[in-house]
This record gives sequence, C-alpha cells and structure tokens, in this order.
Amino acid sequence: MLSRQALKIFMTITNVLFFIIAGVMLGIGIWIAVDKIFISDIIGTDLFNAGAYLMIICGAVLILISIWGCLSTVQMKRMYIMIYFVAVLVSLIMLIGAGIMAAAFQGEIKSTMLTSMRATLQTYYGGPGARADTITRSWDETQTLLRCCAVEDRDYRLYRESWYYKTQIEQGVQRGEIKYVPESCCQYTERYQQYLNLHTCQKATHMAPGSDTDRGNNAALYYTGCYNAAVKFVEGNAEVLVGMGFGFSVILICGMVFSILLYRRITYDFTPVSTRER
Repeated sequence: MLSRQALKIFMTITNVLFFIIAGVMLGIGIWIAVDKIFISDIIGTDLFNAGAYLMIICGAVLILISIWGCLSTVQMKRMYIMIYFVAVLVSLIMLIGAGIMAAAFQGEIKSTMLTSMRATLQTYYGGPGARADTITRSWDETQTLLRCCAVEDRDYRLYRESWYYKTQIEQGVQRGEIKYVPESCCQYTERYQQYLNLHTCQKATHMAPGSDTDRGNNAALYYTGCYNAAVKFVEGNAEVLVGMGFGFSVILICGMVFSILLYRRITYDFTPVSTRER
C-alpha cells in the first residue's frame, strides 16, 4: 500500500489538474456568454447561450470539487474524502451522460442550427435596424473566416430571399448589375490580398450565382455552405475534442482511485495493530 504522503501528493497533483481544466472551462463559458462571438447571432442565441451557461455551471462546480479535494487531502478526514469521491463519481457519470445525449440528439441539434441559420439570413441579412446590421456583419465574418456562402453547399440562391437581394429589386437595379451574393461569398486570395473577381462572383448571369440552373462553374464564388464548412471544421478537430474528453475522464478516474486509496490508508493507520493482525 502506498504511503500517506505519496497518496497526498498524487491527490494534490490530480486536483490541481482538475482545477486548471475547470478554470479553462469556466473562462471559455464566461467569454462566450459576455462577448457573444459573432457566430451566436447566426445559429441562434438560445442554443448558443445554453451551451455557454452549461460550461459556466460545470466549470464552477468542478472548481469547487477540486478545492474540496485539496481540503480533504489536507484535513485527512474520511468523511471529507468520501464526499469528494461521490462528487467526482457524479461528475464522471454526468460527463458520460452528456456525451451520450449529445450523440443521441445530434440530429435535432443539426436541424435547429440549419433552421436558425436559414432564418437569420432570410429575415435579417441586409435589412434595416440594429439587429439586422449585427446579423449581417456576423454572416460576413463567418463566410470570410470559413470561406463559405449561405447555409448548405451550392445554397447561394438563398440570398434571393433576403433583404440584400429584395432591396436591389425594389430600387430597380438592372439584371446585369444585380449583386446576387455579398462580397464575403467571393473567393479571396491571401497572397495578393484581394478578391479573385468580384464582378464575376456577384453579378454573373450565365452561371452561378445569377443563373437559375447550376450550369458552369464560377471559380470566383464559394460553393461550400457555412453549415457544411462548420461541420467539416468540427469533424477535422474531432480527435482533439475526443482526446480532451478522454484526458478529463482519466483525471476524474484518478481522483476517484486516489481518494479510495487515501481513505483506506487513513482507515489502516487508525486501526489498532492488534486488529490489523487478525
């Protein structure tokens, strides 16, 4: 059996790691909730806020558990250690449950995102008012960052249902001068710090985006939808996310194991020698 001092060291290291991860989670949650990064305006603030507040609550609770773990290590009281063990066990069960629920409701989450993205683009993009201005900027930032256009792949015609397009029609803009998509939908070359061809990208009528068919290929236009681009980005970093989740689970399990060993060590140390020999 490991010595009491060794177990205290292992428990302390585990709880320090626990505290750091929980602090990062809390910080990210607060940043998302306060700063409202631009993509929240696109996918729907309710869905985004729910995720942010969940991270804040989980981070705060896990910080308290890690502090309690350090206190238990210092005090060396079996009741404290048992409470810590139960708290970590519940956290592990909730983590596993959250993963299962996320997988089970993946379809509903994707459907909600698609609906929200379509609604914000159709209802607000290029429209009047502060809310519309915010969403318009958010869409432009997203399309520029992810190199995408509209919601799903080859979904550029969705802009014809937006204020951006309808306003041009109401103003009597001629067909050859109509901008069917915004600049943020156009191919941008980092090397030359300029758009490939804004006129072809926005105003082409013999092919996308002005044509009613998908004939031809407009090399100046992004065909990838922003929803698809976001999914590809997440899937491309899935190994990192899985690794982080696995690492956090290992820390939780280590906390449970060391707390059990420390509990047994304390029980052993306070057991009379005559009783041990039996």
